[in-house]
Parts: sequence; structure tokens; C-alpha cells
Amino acid sequence: MSILDWIDFGKVSAERDDNLSSYFYDNGVLGNIINSESGFLVLGRKGAGKTAIFKYLSENKSSFLTPDDILISQSFEDYNWNIHAILADTTKSQSMLYKQSWKFVIYAEAINSISKFYKSNGQKAPDKIKKAAEMLEKLFDTPTPSLSQIVGKKLLQLSKLKLPSIGIDIETGNLDSISADAGEINFETFKVDKDLNQKLTENIDNISNILEKALEESVGWPRTFLCFDRVDEAWDESSIERSKPVIGGLVAAADSINAKFKNRLRPLIFLREDIFETLSINDANKLREDCGELLHWNRTALNAMIIRRINHYASQKGVAPISIIDGIFDKNEMRQRQKPFNYIIRRTMMRPRDLISMFSRIIKSMKEKEENIFSEEIVSFEKLDCDSVYDAEPGYSEWLKQELIDEWGVQKPIIHKLFQAIQSNGSTNITKNILLENLKPIYPEATDISIVNDLRFLFDNSIIGFKLGASNEWKFKCFYPSQGFIDSEEYRIHDGLVRALNLIEPRS
Repeated sequence: MSILDWIDFGKVSAERDDNLSSYFYDNGVLGNIINSESGFLVLGRKGAGKTAIFKYLSENKSSFLTPDDILISQSFEDYNWNIHAILADTTKSQSMLYKQSWKFVIYAEAINSISKFYKSNGQKAPDKIKKAAEMLEKLFDTPTPSLSQIVGKKLLQLSKLKLPSIGIDIETGNLDSISADAGEINFETFKVDKDLNQKLTENIDNISNILEKALEESVGWPRTFLCFDRVDEAWDESSIERSKPVIGGLVAAADSINAKFKNRLRPLIFLREDIFETLSINDANKLREDCGELLHWNRTALNAMIIRRINHYASQKGVAPISIIDGIFDKNEMRQRQKPFNYIIRRTMMRPRDLISMFSRIIKSMKEKEENIFSEEIVSFEKLDCDSVYDAEPGYSEWLKQELIDEWGVQKPIIHKLFQAIQSNGSTNITKNILLENLKPIYPEATDISIVNDLRFLFDNSIIGFKLGASNEWKFKCFYPSQGFIDSEEYRIHDGLVRALNLIEPRS
């Protein structure tokens, strides 16, 4: 049987991979963040597997949580970000502009989910949580309103909300005095009507405080996790400065809520590392250290991840499982006497997405050889074809280059010109002076000072590496995460980008 009759590696995109739960591999980050009382940030580069973790946890709650825990999964793909712009507290610092509006969203989601939990189990919710849920139902004209309803047009009507003695009302159970019937109000109206805007903000603050108090003063309610993925959907390419405080507000709100509720109410945020670095957050480094988990992969974890995928598809066809990845290739060594898996992994940024993309292209190349109508011989593969690894490189290299552009094109548009300057060199090795010389014609603003910052950026993203002392090993950040940047005499371009940039390795 041809290996192509059964082997597969799954989808590059976790969102589209229906088999993810069957072969998900946790490299420790998910377990660490769940078991941490203070952790709420899962940070990682684009393609590192944040959405995969989010999706697996959403679909397999019992693997990490108890039956009495509540898990709320929110993806922001279709989220109405406009609401936070309306509810901005302009008296606060940038990082706090949208903190209160996010607290409202989190508390409303928590109250709804806790209320549903008790109902589904035939139990009575704590009185104050029950009344808070009834208040939300009255405000939004529906039991347990969805996230889209909470941040939709109905919310705008709360600008006309009458809240006489709301604290007393929720204590006594009398919600009849609440009225939010204000007719149709749209976002455009709020842009020009400051009074409406202020009134809405005040009412949302009051409601948020009520919801917080209901949770704070109730006992025995289940531990509740709110997972937020696709937060980068708020990353507006046309206005980065507008996007930063929106995302920063979510981080600030989550930090505050985690501290207040001590592991009972746990917002978990899955966020790109590069976006977190841009946020104006007080004590960002401390927050990363105390409350963050960095999604980084080593060779062992990537090896285990890819083997688990291979064995999943092998079992479906009755093929014996493998334990050593190199044993599935038709040759023991490739160029420069490298083992096949090492050859492939050196062309990745040490991310699952890179490996899956490369292996998928190898399979595609092999299928093209088997299906070649002009071949005079019948081609069949018992193992992965090492020659097809070479064939897959150009397409993979172009894909990797585009991934980096997609990752950094908004924050660092100079990445386009840096790639141009590197490509103009023609060699895999480049010096600072040559890079500056190649960059100046297309970017006149480049200077001796700015080029060092550009080199640091390129190194931090593993586009370039350097040697230390007499060592022959090129240090790339993805392979040596603890290595800091050093202003060196010579740099080398990452092997995964060589084909896309049409570079040639020097003979000496």
C-alpha cells in the first residue's frame, strides 16, 4: 500500500480542522494556565497554536476542568467592537479607557452562564445571581442574552434606562422600575450626542457594579472560565492606535477580575505576542511574568505533535503506528548529512503551523509524481520521499515569507523593504553595512542607528541569526529562545526563507 493511501497531517488552520480533538497535543501551556490561580494570558506568535488550544479546551472541557466548572468560549470573529469606542472612559489612561466596558461584558456573560448552569442541573441559583440574571433578561428582552445581543443595538437603548434605586430593587427582588424602552438608537446617533454617550456609560457602570456585587456576595457558585480567542480581530489595520486601547482594556479588565475573584471567575485571553508587546499597559513585563504563559515549542514537543497526527491517520487504515519520525522517510540523511526531520525543522520557526504546512506540501508533491500522466513508470511510495522535501521547499518558503508579512505588516510595514534589501544581497549571509546600503535606495530614512533596530527586529522574529565567538552554529531566536540580540559582523538568513528570497549560500 502506498503511504499516500493513508498519511495525512491535518489542516494548517485549527479552526478548520475537524479532527483536532483526536490528535491535539498539549505542550504543557494549557495545563499550566488552567492550574495557575493568577494566569490568564496565553501568548504566542502567529501560528504557534493559540487557537488550537482554545478550540480543544472548548470541545474537551473534561480533559482539564471538573464537571462542576463552567467554560464559556468566545471567539471575536464577528464581534461588535464599536461598543467599546462608545463606552470609553476618557478620564482614564489609555490602558484603562475600555476596562469598565469589558468588565460589563465579562460579568454579564458570567451571570448568564452561571444562571444557565443551575437551571440545567435543576438547582436554584444564589438569590443575588438569580436576580441579576432576571435584570439582564428584562434589560435585553430575552433570557440569558448572547454576547452579540449584549454588545448590539439593544445596549444603546440603555442610555435611556431609568434606574431608580437599582441597588435596592435587586436586593428586594423588585425590578418593575427598570425601563429601557427608548426606541431605535443607532451608533451614528451616539457619535454626535454626548449626553446620550455619557448617560449610557453611567448606566453601564452601574449595571456592571451590580453584577460584580451579585457575584462577590454570593457563595458556592461554580468556578467559571471565560476564554477569549481571535482577539486580534480588533486589530484594525487602518487605525492601530485605536485598536491598542480596546485590546489593552480587555487585558486590564481580566487582570482586575482575576485578582478580585481569586480563581473563581477566570477570564483567559489567547493573544498574539507581537500585539501584546505594543499595548500601553502598566507593568507589562510584570504582567507577562506573573500572569502569562508563552506558547513556545521545542523539538521534542513538535516531534510528538507530528507523530500523534501521523498515528491518528495510520490507525484508521490499520497501519502500524510509528515512534521515530525519521523512520518514515526513504533516506536516512539529506543534504549536509542532516536527518530528514532536522532538515525540515531547520526550515520552520518552531511552530506547529510551519511543520504542518511543510509536510502537507511534501505529500502534495508526492501525489503529483504518482499522478503524472507523462511518466513511463508507475510511481508508488512506501515512505515519505526525501526528494519531494526539496520539491516542496519553494512553495513552503513563499508561504513562510507571507506569514511573516501577515504577522508584522501592520505594526512594522518596513518588513517589506527589509525583505527587498535582503533579496538584493543575493546571499544567505549579510552584513549590517550591506543591509543598510541596500535599504537606503528604497527607504532613505534608514540610518546607522535605525538599522540596528531593524536587525534586532529581524532577529527577534528569527528572520536572521548570528554566530557567537568561534562557534559554527548560527543562533536563531526560534531555536534558542533565551538568546538576546547582539550587534554582529555578519548575519545569516533563516533557511526557511532562502528559496523565497532567491538567496545563494556563499562558497567559503
